[in-house]
Amino acid sequence: MRFLLTTDPGLEDLVVGELAGGPASALERPGCLVVEHDDLDALMRLGTIHHVTELRAEGEARTLDDVRRIVDSAPLDDVAGARSFRVSSRCTGDHDFDRQRLQGAAGAVLQRRHGTTVDLEGFELEVRVDVDDERVWVGIQRTRDSLGNRVRRGRSLRSSLKPTIAAAMLRLAGAHEGNGRLADPMCGAGVIPVEAARVNAALELFAADRDPETVETARGTFANHGLALEPSCFDARELGRDYRRTFDFIVTDPPYGVRQGRRIRLDELYRDLLRSFERALCPEGCVVVIVVKHRTFRSALDAVGLNPVHERKVETGGLSPWIFVLR
Repeated sequence: MRFLLTTDPGLEDLVVGELAGGPASALERPGCLVVEHDDLDALMRLGTIHHVTELRAEGEARTLDDVRRIVDSAPLDDVAGARSFRVSSRCTGDHDFDRQRLQGAAGAVLQRRHGTTVDLEGFELEVRVDVDDERVWVGIQRTRDSLGNRVRRGRSLRSSLKPTIAAAMLRLAGAHEGNGRLADPMCGAGVIPVEAARVNAALELFAADRDPETVETARGTFANHGLALEPSCFDARELGRDYRRTFDFIVTDPPYGVRQGRRIRLDELYRDLLRSFERALCPEGCVVVIVVKHRTFRSALDAVGLNPVHERKVETGGLSPWIFVLR
């Protein structure tokens, strides 16, 4: 079977890695891959993706009539057996129709063909009709909610890392296999430790944050997931000094410095954090961080003995942060 997988742009190769090197091809549209796979349940367990669509038809389309023809010929008997359905879509490129007209035309074709009720909110089945330039993809979306919504936080924070990004950072660190000690000293709501426990039960975890209320949030998140981990109220800049244990992995999400504005000096913060991480890291250990001010972060690296061995830009939440892997 052919599936369309969506991820955060910049993580496509990590999705392929999770598939253990199975056949996959990136589309021109960032954040999307088409894969050949015979196990839907295995796809639904991937940590770096948001949605899974089982493809039923593909083709070239220049007009809305071309789209109608492809949708009408697609093997979508699932629609006939459903109580209700809706059409969702993405439309990119230069066309004489927009997303709303695309959804309306596709929905009308399927309703005429199968007689099934359209329900935009309480739908049983979701049909996807995506148009990228002149390419059309038609299928059944098998994920009702994003797979990236899997972490139940203790409470809502103003900003919190996506689980898909956390899963990617853990893979880049190599923490998804083997054993070792992993620290997230700026754990926020606790997403990275929860993901770490999900992908590798052999890890020994340490979680901390300097803000007492945030620590309480992380404690609630861990409880929600049955994770026996007690977060500490601790300043990440004191790793290796006040807290003297060393770690094989330090995977964390420092403040972006976007909402804080002038209240935070990122150059000083990055230097202090990197010195702290260097003290606390095992000789063969690895640090993975995600930052928005990547030039400031690169400048801070000049003051420490941690070297970037990999970096990449991703897109998440309307921002384009960079992930750095340091050794």
